Amino acid sequence: MAIIKGVEHLRIEKQKRQKAESIKESKKEVKDQAEARQKIALWVVQHFEGPEPIKEIKVGKIKSYGILGSGGSAVSVMINNNERYIIDGISVREDGDVIGGAMYDDSKLKYMHVPNKKRDLSEILVKYWEE
Repeated sequence: MAIIKGVEHLRIEKQKRQKAESIKESKKEVKDQAEARQKIALWVVQHFEGPEPIKEIKVGKIKSYGILGSGGSAVSVMINNNERYIIDGISVREDGDVIGGAMYDDSKLKYMHVPNKKRDLSEILVKYWEE
């Protein structure tokens, strides 16, 4: 009887430890995703300007393509919560570093690709965008 209780106790302790590790990993993942969104938003601010100042950038989920991400990763963003101001297919690494260009419709977007590395995210709200 004591052996069964001891085994049961060990099983419960192992489950608790696994749950704690899982929570720790998900908190790290959330933090990493937030940092990636900041990098992507900064890239948008430094590369686009338009008819109205950028006040808000919503960054979608980084999506991987191909088998195990072999097709690369990309993300979409929306500027100022306006569906006309969407930039799709920004090529990124999983950590949010932008490695390529983006696809956008000049006739709709009204934001021009104008690189300006001096701009920052001050006074710009960065949010997660569920597409």
